[in-house]
Amino acid sequence: MRSLASLFVILSAFARAQTPCVNGFAGPYPCSNIDLMAQLSLTQLGTITNIADLWGWTDPLTAKEYAIVGGRTGTSFVDISIATAPVLVGFLPAHNNVASLWRDVDTHGDWCFIGSEAAGHGLQVFDLTRLRDVSNPPETFAADARFGGFGNSHSIFVDKTEPYVYAVGTNIASGGLVVVNVSNPLAPTLAGTFPFEGYIHENSVYDYHGPDAEHQGKRISFNFHIQANDRVTIVDVTDKSDMELISTTPPYTSPSLCHQGWLTEDHRYLLMNDEGDESSYTYNTRTHIFDVQDLDAPVYLGFFSGPNPSIDHNLYVHRNLVWEANYTSGLHVLDAAQAGSGTLSLSAWFDTYPANNGKTYNGAWGNYPYFPSGNIIISSFGEGLFIVKPRLSLRVRAMLEGPYDADLGLMHDSLRVKGLLPLLEPYTALGYAHAGGGGAEMTTPAALLTSGPDAIVDWVVLELRDAADPSSVLATRSALIQRDGDIVGADGSSPVQFSLKPGPYHVAVRHRNHLGAMTAAPVEVSVALRSYDLSDGSTALYGISATKPMGPVNPLWAGDCLRDGVLRYTGEQNDRDPILSTIGGSTPTATATGYLGTDTNMDGTVRYTGTGNDRDPILVNVGGNVPTATRNQQLP
Repeated sequence: MRSLASLFVILSAFARAQTPCVNGFAGPYPCSNIDLMAQLSLTQLGTITNIADLWGWTDPLTAKEYAIVGGRTGTSFVDISIATAPVLVGFLPAHNNVASLWRDVDTHGDWCFIGSEAAGHGLQVFDLTRLRDVSNPPETFAADARFGGFGNSHSIFVDKTEPYVYAVGTNIASGGLVVVNVSNPLAPTLAGTFPFEGYIHENSVYDYHGPDAEHQGKRISFNFHIQANDRVTIVDVTDKSDMELISTTPPYTSPSLCHQGWLTEDHRYLLMNDEGDESSYTYNTRTHIFDVQDLDAPVYLGFFSGPNPSIDHNLYVHRNLVWEANYTSGLHVLDAAQAGSGTLSLSAWFDTYPANNGKTYNGAWGNYPYFPSGNIIISSFGEGLFIVKPRLSLRVRAMLEGPYDADLGLMHDSLRVKGLLPLLEPYTALGYAHAGGGGAEMTTPAALLTSGPDAIVDWVVLELRDAADPSSVLATRSALIQRDGDIVGADGSSPVQFSLKPGPYHVAVRHRNHLGAMTAAPVEVSVALRSYDLSDGSTALYGISATKPMGPVNPLWAGDCLRDGVLRYTGEQNDRDPILSTIGGSTPTATATGYLGTDTNMDGTVRYTGTGNDRDPILVNVGGNVPTATRNQQLP
């Protein structure tokens, strides 16, 4: 008989490697803007029948990322530091080996806490630093400690900054809050209970920093109640021995099973999923929105209706995005930017259960969106652990001075009209060093057929640069710029996408014969589409006179024929002489046609003299009357 370790080695060969989302699918899984990095089956996780909730841990010493997955028979610890090659490090069996459909996991510092609906399970305690020392995975672990002050629990919430575990749905305190002090994780003690509002299904606790001055700095628990009394109670849990009810949310539409929820990061709005309403009523997935800016008087704002009838489950908020596990339709990523108006919008999804999007308890149970890498983990009931990577989507607008027509307010597209635009991005061949997956982008002849304001003018490069060090280019993409200045993907219409994690970045635009420009401050780049205009003054730019003032439009400076970031009309390494060389070097009135870097006005013809020549714009842009002057690109 094979050992568990040898069986895992064999099964690991079948873990799915990175599969990009192409034409709406990552392998067999429906998707949008999310790529599949890897998947581990139930067997590979060391459990059977199903998995339940999960959480994540990043080792502060090694920076390794781990998925902690609650399964039917115990808890799996998976090293996902190489997201395409996850490794089951070890497995912690359930207390007394009693299997259960429900297993909830959470962390405080380097400690993991595990609860279950199994009678007598209590709270298991596991030292996560033990994962560093496993030499022959997977190892079978034993718990480091256990709290037996309650038996079963439906779910637990572990405070990340205070050493307390909140268990709810237990067999004591009427199923209400049970707070366990884990300041010494090896000897947990009961800190207090709150039984007064009855059974609680889930809860989440915050160090409150929202707009309600009366409660700022206090610990506030949002408790989600079911059993024909669907509501959220808001409780001050600062003093664990004397927790106090603040308020109860007002009724919302079609209550059925007020399951779980999360605050937006500014603590102004509460997003809640009712796990039963989709089954009880004839509508699609609903995410309910409450205004909790006054904790004593919450207001119901409405709901977001998803595209499928699937049941919603655990949701979390990170970087103004809602990461929501919706059972049969998988992970949905919603933009919370307009939550205050009662509006969410779907930005991305990954379906772990392709069979259907029906109202059944199959598919995505939970997710964890907080890894520094930007990778997301999903627990799918019968399908196992999924590691996915969302794509960032960005729309940038800029103008190029060379083809810009001030009368029309558009750039001309002469290179496209004359059939001179290459299908393969030109920057790699010019020596530009792409980063973060950029380079070798290709467009299609069909994308170049579009005319009008959306016609393609040329290729440009978008750069995402480090928020703290804007000289550090983290990722690049060759993209297409349209006549109206919109920069789009290589298909000629889609937003430009990156594979970095959501967050603040400096965004730079570069062109092969124009000076580049960059945002002065980092701007948010998200899975949800964000737009920035670098041509109209609405977005501050790095440096001084980064773009050329031309009335309502500020285009990039034209004339950088040598691509060295400096405009020179005369002297060594000037940009004028290459124009003369392009047309032959001896006959100034000669011309040359093609896709050429010395074509500063981008009309497809290089001219050294005469009307529409490519030399004069350089002289104008260095000052016009001092030929020895220069103009520097405003990029660090």
